[in-house]
Amino acid sequence: MFSAVVPGNTLLPVKFGSLVRTSQGAMDIFAVVSFIEHAPTESNRKVSPHGKTKEVLRREMPQVFELLQTEFHAIVLGYRNTGDTRLYQATPPLPPDLHEFVYAATAEEQTSFFSMRTAYIRTLLSNRDMNPDELIAAFLRNHLGLAAMSEHLVAAGKDLSHLLSDDHRRLESIFERILE
Repeated sequence: MFSAVVPGNTLLPVKFGSLVRTSQGAMDIFAVVSFIEHAPTESNRKVSPHGKTKEVLRREMPQVFELLQTEFHAIVLGYRNTGDTRLYQATPPLPPDLHEFVYAATAEEQTSFFSMRTAYIRTLLSNRDMNPDELIAAFLRNHLGLAAMSEHLVAAGKDLSHLLSDDHRRLESIFERILE
């Protein structure tokens, strides 16, 4: 898992359940966004709503926006060595570099990731820092438009059924949220 801060004055580049990429030397590291929050830039400050619209705040208290930042956490799902087309769904040998930027995975990288096996499901189910069912549903739902997803959803359903010990209600709940 790693954490990152979205640079100020940028649009939020990721959303909950999206596939992102960062680097460590000659290695690209892929992860799923598992948590997003707005937090103060200084840990000793408390963030509280002012009961005003954004437009009014920008006009009357523009400094408020300078005191906030968007932070997110991502669970590492795999890596690829630079120049290599193969993506490994495994823990990389080194963590992401502290000062590397985080990017949304390209359509090509997403297709490559979802044309592989579903080993990441076990990683997501075993993580107790968030609701794994919600994260799996969001992760798969965010990528439904990819060509590789129809076959991948079938494989994911089989793996989920096995890993959830045939808890059909839970499996049904996950797939209902994927298709919402």
